[in-house]
Amino acid sequence: MAADPELPPLNAIRAFEAAARRGSFVEAAKDLNVTHWAVGKQIRLLEDWLGVPLFERRTRGVALTDQGADLLTDVSSALSRLTSATSRLRGPASARRVSGVVRVNVLPSVALRWLLPRLAKFQDEYSSVEVKVTTTSRKLRYVGTAFDIGIRTGAERGSGIQCETLMADRRLPVCAPRILRDRPVETALDLRRHVLLHSTTTRPAWPQWCAAAGVPNLTPARDLEFDHVYLQLQAAVDGLGVALGSLPLIESDIAAGRLICPLPAPEWRADDYQLLIPEDRLRDPAIKAFRTWILAEAAKPLAAVERTSRENRTTRGRSKTGS
Repeated sequence: MAADPELPPLNAIRAFEAAARRGSFVEAAKDLNVTHWAVGKQIRLLEDWLGVPLFERRTRGVALTDQGADLLTDVSSALSRLTSATSRLRGPASARRVSGVVRVNVLPSVALRWLLPRLAKFQDEYSSVEVKVTTTSRKLRYVGTAFDIGIRTGAERGSGIQCETLMADRRLPVCAPRILRDRPVETALDLRRHVLLHSTTTRPAWPQWCAAAGVPNLTPARDLEFDHVYLQLQAAVDGLGVALGSLPLIESDIAAGRLICPLPAPEWRADDYQLLIPEDRLRDPAIKAFRTWILAEAAKPLAAVERTSRENRTTRGRSKTGS
């Protein structure tokens, strides 16, 4: 059967997704068990087919162009749907053959606001795998051997540890919708009338975001600090002020209308969330199953966040047109 001329080269799509996720042709090649030259060739083939550049080549690794970032959103969604579809067909029999224990050590905020709400999906598919979740913000080198999979922000390089990007930590100002009724936020400068919420570990985030937003000397009505990110985000839900929220951790709150992103830009990029696995545990079937599942979950687009951002941009565009 002849290839559909409307479909892109699928091997190139696979190489693109791996390179975008890993930020490197070399690391993508390791995932795909090919040479980095082969990955580069597939990327060039896809760029030629599309007629647009997808990556900026840098001294160390690669970075997505705007067109590449847009494509990644759709590709990740398509691959996620494909994974779900094939899992429904082969999942019950293959999953029953996987058993064991997976010890997951994760940041408290990621556990509470991202992992636990999704964990039932994994347990439904792999009922014979016991997942033990522990939380700490300490570097994993201080945790020793008491974990099979770790989730942290920023890469932790160590002997015998595989480190790969789980998902990007994109941040925007977020708050409960009700606090905007009397004090709307249409520009970054409007935040001066609000309480800014901080956490101990993310104290530099607001000054860096304000600098990127063009208001480096912004003085808010008040500052309020918490010792954990999940407390900071809950304070935002409860209407105590505006937090600089990690978008993956607040998607359910945005979807439910508990939080809103009043400003669609600029996004502040913190260190990516990383997945760390001891190399001597990589071949364990239960750990392999959990790694595949969690990477697929992390690759799903933040639909509620993107929809809200588009709506905000549209509203502002109409407002400017009418002014």
